[in-house]
Amino acid sequence: MSDLEKFKSDEAYYADKEYLSNSMLKLLRQSPTKFHLMRQGKWSYPSASYFDVGTALHALFLEGVDKTVLWQGTRRGNDYKEFKAENPDKLILPTKDYDTVHNMHNKLRKLSEVDELMGELFKPEVPGIMEHITPSFTNIKLKGKADALVFDGDSTYLVDLKTTAKSLDDFKKSAKWMFYNQQAYLYSKIFGVDDFYFLVIEKEFPYEVGIFKASDEFLSSGEWEFNKSIEMYENLFLNQEFNPYNVRYDEL
Repeated sequence: MSDLEKFKSDEAYYADKEYLSNSMLKLLRQSPTKFHLMRQGKWSYPSASYFDVGTALHALFLEGVDKTVLWQGTRRGNDYKEFKAENPDKLILPTKDYDTVHNMHNKLRKLSEVDELMGELFKPEVPGIMEHITPSFTNIKLKGKADALVFDGDSTYLVDLKTTAKSLDDFKKSAKWMFYNQQAYLYSKIFGVDDFYFLVIEKEFPYEVGIFKASDEFLSSGEWEFNKSIEMYENLFLNQEFNPYNVRYDEL
C-alpha cells in the first residue's frame, strides 16, 4: 500500500511522523522542544472539548456523517465516562454544543453562496503528499489533508472549513498569526490548485458565515512562512543543531 493510500485513514495520517504537515510546522515554529517531543511520542496536544464542535461540524457538513450524541449533563463524573466508553466512535456533546453544531450546519445548508462554493462535486478529507527540495538539496516529505477538493464544472480548487469563537473580522486579522497562510500555500502546492478558500462560521448565534479567498499576497506570505519553517527544521533537526536545554533571550 502506498503512503497516499495509507493516509486515507485518519488514524494512519495523524499517527505518521515521517511526513511534515502544516500543523507540525506550526508547532515547530512555536516550540521546537514540543515538536521534538511530539515526534518521539512523548508529548501531544492536550485534549480540549472545544475541538469537538469543529470536528462534529466537519463530519456532518463535509461527509454527511452525524457523529454527535446528546449528553444532558456535564463532562464530569462516572456517568459521563461510562456513557463515553459505550459510544467510542461518537462525539458526546452537552446540550449547548450539540445545538451549536446542528444550528451551524443548518445555517451553512441554507446559504446559496455556500452551495455555489462547494461546486458541482467535491471530495471530502482528501490526503495529499509531496516532496520539497531545499536549497541545500535536502528532500523533505510533506503531507496535507484537504477538507474539500472541489470541482465547479470548470476548475478544481480547495475549500477549508473553519469555525471561530470570535468574529469574522477577528478571523481575518489572526489568519497569518495562525499560520493559515502557510497552510493555504502548502496545500495549493500539494494538490496543484490555484485557488484556495476558507469557509468560516462563527460558533455563536446568528452563526455568521464568511468566505475568504487566499489572495496572491496571502499565498506569498505563506510561502515565506513555509520556507522559514523548512529552514528551521533543516537546521535544528537535520543538521543536529537542536538543543532542548536552552534559554530564549529577547527584547520587549
